[in-house]
Amino acid sequence: MPDDEMPYSGAIEETVKAAGKALDLIKDASGPIADAYGLIIGDRVHAARHRRLDAIMRKTKKILKDRDLSETAEVAEQIAIPLLEAAQREPREEMQDLWARLLANAMDPARRDDVRPEYIQALEKLHPIDAVILQKASEAFSGGFVPHAMADVLKIRPSSVNVSLDHLVDAKCVTRNQDLHKISSFGSELLLACQP
Repeated sequence: MPDDEMPYSGAIEETVKAAGKALDLIKDASGPIADAYGLIIGDRVHAARHRRLDAIMRKTKKILKDRDLSETAEVAEQIAIPLLEAAQREPREEMQDLWARLLANAMDPARRDDVRPEYIQALEKLHPIDAVILQKASEAFSGGFVPHAMADVLKIRPSSVNVSLDHLVDAKCVTRNQDLHKISSFGSELLLACQP
């Protein structure tokens, strides 16, 4: 053995190579093996996504049970896959409720046509205060509203309402004519698709 080589260096090198190959196999493996690997090494993000998705699925089942549906509709992949992927990233309870409602409506034969792929993209970008403002605009301000009136009703900072309204205008959920804001057709339909 050469002087500069440690007694176990060959064994360590072989172990590192074997571990690297095992990691590559696990990364390339299908769902269950990769899931187990993620949980074993403590992948908190992965585990959190599973918990969130589980919570959303339980909420969805409760909505459907409360509707007393005897049969659910098959959800199109263009709705189901992006909806579930987006929903599992959402940690905020109030937004999880919206995801559960959207999924329940996609599964409800009487409401499934109300759910469009564009609503998934819009909902994914909303902040909880955006959703509250959109809902309040639909309920209390059918003729339109000015930001300070919304701030007064919701008892939040006017600047927060303005930031939210800018975002809702960009998302095409609200229209603006000078200082007067109104819920758009897109915003109304998004709310309809997320109704309990």
